[in-house]
Amino acid sequence: MNISIKQSLNLIILASIAGTVSAQEYVLRIEGGPNQVDLSGGSVSMTLDVIGDIFVSQGREYMTGGAFSLETFGAAEVESIVWIPADWSESNIDGGFSNSGIYGEVHFGQHYTMNDWVPRPGSAMGSRIGSFQITLAQQDAAVGDFYAELIHGSRYTLGSINALTGESYYSTPDTLTFENFSTQVTPAPSGLGLAFIVGVFGCRRNRASVRNKSVISR
Repeated sequence: MNISIKQSLNLIILASIAGTVSAQEYVLRIEGGPNQVDLSGGSVSMTLDVIGDIFVSQGREYMTGGAFSLETFGAAEVESIVWIPADWSESNIDGGFSNSGIYGEVHFGQHYTMNDWVPRPGSAMGSRIGSFQITLAQQDAAVGDFYAELIHGSRYTLGSINALTGESYYSTPDTLTFENFSTQVTPAPSGLGLAFIVGVFGCRRNRASVRNKSVISR
């Protein structure tokens, strides 16, 4: 870890200590991504944006930093995941992707001091923290739902400051809501037709087998 990252993280930690846990209600949501994917023709990539927000704004509130990880599971096999932080985030640590479907904890934040602090453009509440680029592997017979769900950070998930009052806050598991992502994995129409034909043929064979057995038993 280089010196600039250490300094940035120290500032974020100091900000969280100076802040107070309030009745502020945070939301971390995933936006973007398709409603359906067809993996029969090859791998499919999608971009999921992570947005930090609050339910009730008190005016001029900005994100200071935080951390979270991502879990993927369901009908599709993940080929790769890449995390791309937003331009406003100056202090970034990337936990990386593991074959278990988990993307390790990512840290984000901006340099924060108590005096003469100017929030970076794009860091206002309701803005993008960063994006996950997920690639799903080709699977000819994949059917079902695929999920991508955020997980709380080891210290806190989302911190903020009110530029009007100078008060800083950070989330707790009780004051943060996740809005996660899911998509339906569906074969192409031709694949569905083939599956239907195979199913009908199988049923006919089973019925014929039953009739033959009945005749023999007589």
